[in-house]
Amino acid sequence: MSPDPLTGVVAEVRDPEIDVGLGDLGVVRSVSRAGGRIVVRLAPTRLSCPARGEIARRVRSALAGAAPGQGVEIVWERGAWEPSSVTAAGRDALRTAGYRVAGAAPRCPYCGSDDVVGAGRFGGAVCKVPFDCRGCGSPFDVIGTAGCSAVLSVPDVAQGGS
Repeated sequence: MSPDPLTGVVAEVRDPEIDVGLGDLGVVRSVSRAGGRIVVRLAPTRLSCPARGEIARRVRSALAGAAPGQGVEIVWERGAWEPSSVTAAGRDALRTAGYRVAGAAPRCPYCGSDDVVGAGRFGGAVCKVPFDCRGCGSPFDVIGTAGCSAVLSVPDVAQGGS
């Protein structure tokens, strides 16, 4: 069975914190129809993500325009999102916006240097970890779950790392 055509509508909905479509961010799990309703399964980048309400509102709004009069059920899947869920296009969009995705040793999204240092445990959100590039001097965030070992294994300036 092919995916519901509304999957593309949901995939294009922009994340409220980072200007990337939910599909490229790897948040969309499925869009289907059941019992006269549209059922959207999403995997938040972090279970307690404060943007979940806004994401649900944006998804409902997009579907109201694409399928007027149909009810929408949002189902949040627990623990389903991983940094590897981000598509290549999503990684490119994030890099352009000054972010990297957790899962490997951090590199500067601006100059590509691996001479980076952690600048704290949490950035503007718990799922963002701040870094500074020693190569070009740019700050950037690595996006991933707060418990991502690839992010947390880099020395932290606040802890006296180099």
